[in-house]
Amino acid sequence: MTVSLATPKHTFTERAAAGNLNDAQILNSNNVAGSELPSESDVVVAGGGIHGLIYSIHLAKSKPGKLNVSLIEKNNKPGYKIGESTLPLFSLWCKMHGLTGEYLLRLFGLKDGLCFYFLDRENQGQYTDFCSNGTPGLFLSGFQIERPISELLFTLLAQRSGVNVYHGKQVDFRASKVEGGLTKNKIEIAKGKTDGKPAATIDSSLFVDATGRFRQLASKNAPIKRFEGWNYDAFWGYFSCPKDESKIPLRFYEGLHTNHLCFPEGWAWIIRLPSWEGSPIPNLMDMISYLLDLAEAEVPGDQVPSSEELAEMFNLKFQWTTSIGFAVRNDVKYPEDMSKYGTREAERKFNYFVEKYDLIKQFMTNFELIENLYGPGTTWFIRKSLTYQSPVVSGPGWLAIGDACGFTNPLHSPGITAAMSTSTYAAELTHQALEAAKSANDTDSAELSIRKTFAPYDDFTQRLYPALNQMNAFNYVCFRDPRLGAQVSCLWQFFAGIGIPGWQLIRQDYNLNFDTYVPHSINWAWGAQVPEYDAVARKTLELIAPIPLDESVPDATVREVIDFSNRVKKEAVDSNRFNFRWDGLLRYYDICLNYSEEKTFKDKFARQCSHCASWLVLRPDWRKCYTCGKERTEEEAAVVWNPPLAVGEVKALVRASDAKPAARQAKERVVEVTVIPTLPNEVCV
Repeated sequence: MTVSLATPKHTFTERAAAGNLNDAQILNSNNVAGSELPSESDVVVAGGGIHGLIYSIHLAKSKPGKLNVSLIEKNNKPGYKIGESTLPLFSLWCKMHGLTGEYLLRLFGLKDGLCFYFLDRENQGQYTDFCSNGTPGLFLSGFQIERPISELLFTLLAQRSGVNVYHGKQVDFRASKVEGGLTKNKIEIAKGKTDGKPAATIDSSLFVDATGRFRQLASKNAPIKRFEGWNYDAFWGYFSCPKDESKIPLRFYEGLHTNHLCFPEGWAWIIRLPSWEGSPIPNLMDMISYLLDLAEAEVPGDQVPSSEELAEMFNLKFQWTTSIGFAVRNDVKYPEDMSKYGTREAERKFNYFVEKYDLIKQFMTNFELIENLYGPGTTWFIRKSLTYQSPVVSGPGWLAIGDACGFTNPLHSPGITAAMSTSTYAAELTHQALEAAKSANDTDSAELSIRKTFAPYDDFTQRLYPALNQMNAFNYVCFRDPRLGAQVSCLWQFFAGIGIPGWQLIRQDYNLNFDTYVPHSINWAWGAQVPEYDAVARKTLELIAPIPLDESVPDATVREVIDFSNRVKKEAVDSNRFNFRWDGLLRYYDICLNYSEEKTFKDKFARQCSHCASWLVLRPDWRKCYTCGKERTEEEAAVVWNPPLAVGEVKALVRASDAKPAARQAKERVVEVTVIPTLPNEVCV
């Protein structure tokens, strides 16, 4: 079907030039209420990062027109942040708002699953690996996102949804008065630094802390909580993106995954990422507005201009980069003299681990450092003591969301996706709380009804972050021996996180809505709260955590952990509560989750473009590369179901997930390609 494309417009570019507007002014000019701050707003959100925007959009679109929402962001434009890898619940939330792969893959990179390499510290060069596919691109695409472009996208979506987003405005937290009840808050906005406008006051009923790790409101109500045991430090930089991945010294390596190099002290992330850095904000606004128009018109993917075509149409800069960084335990003992590794702390620690592990050193020869990608002084980054929790996340007149509630570790990408449970849950409860308060007789009764409504949210966040912290500690101790990562921690992460009983996304046909999204989100938590997962994690930590980091884990202990894990796994598999098409999802595992190094096949949902080497979703209706626009053949666009699947429909996937291995027919048709035969022994043992 051919749909008439909207005519590309240069509204913001022309408006900025005509009025000599700076970035904040051009962004604020897109508000429904204009650029002037209101004197009253039902909800004021402090912080225009990804969670402040997701909360605001979810609040506005779940019940359109019910509440006035004003978001205040101190920076003049969306700026650089780390946190680039997303998971299916993020994609599903975007899909709820019409933002599917047809449009987002012009802005973001493709993410198809996660791959882990577990390096042997005592036997350099040896390793094990684990790989899981993402969701089938036929139904749902995954994304690697550059934060400035993602937050600009959500800013424009928020404004289209009726949210007023004010950049270049700063909340004066000291002067603001936050009290309970309706319209009792006095939110003070400081004098504008770029537009010179005077200070202002906004009366509101709810003040939302979306200030991330700075916890501007949460910190005033309780000191930060640190968890027992080690914490984590991260250091990272940005590098070139090799088109030829054949020289990378790791088997089955593919850049479409979020790749992890794991070792006893921690792990390194490798994320293939498109960057629009250096492009003018008005031009980016014009491009994103054009894509939003195409999404609203449901223009088919092959009719949407490619990234390179969009860059030319709107005079933008576009390049592929690679985000590479380490997240290591903070009890690592470094050499006293680190000067040979570089001049800055982040650079020194980064290069220390590159030099320590032969495979990482070989790996890094495929990448070149990009200096100052995000401006002067942005070659190297470091952040210490990553893990924390806010003991109090709401109170009279206020609420915290996202990283203001807590953060654990970037492992398994919880920063955006797991924390989205707080921003979306809080948004839906906000409607309930303020509606209930409006029917109260006085201020005290109104505040009591608000506190009662948010009580489940308080309880949820207090349970979420300890569970995620245990999840990370469990994974980290399994990095101590390469057998444990492949056979225990990763297996359980996906077994519980994807097969979580009652909340499997496949049984929703990879579609959620405002009735189903939050229940799925708050019950997911990467499976970390599933009882079987919790039992294995606790046992593993009990056995390995006391062993000093610089010592090897005894073979007997490794065997004990694997045996315990296998016993719990068998009981869980036999319960039929975790049914899934595991042999198509995971390399090395059959449908009953028996481990075999000889079983190297799995489904294939992506392939590199033969022209530009971009990783492309395999979909018969997407023949054009969304990066360069070149067309591929029908065979190059075909999904590989491996083991074979009769038809490429979600219902067939569900049936395959529920089917016992004996029901598999050897003559089932694989879609468009020859498939490696399944293992002869498919009996659950």
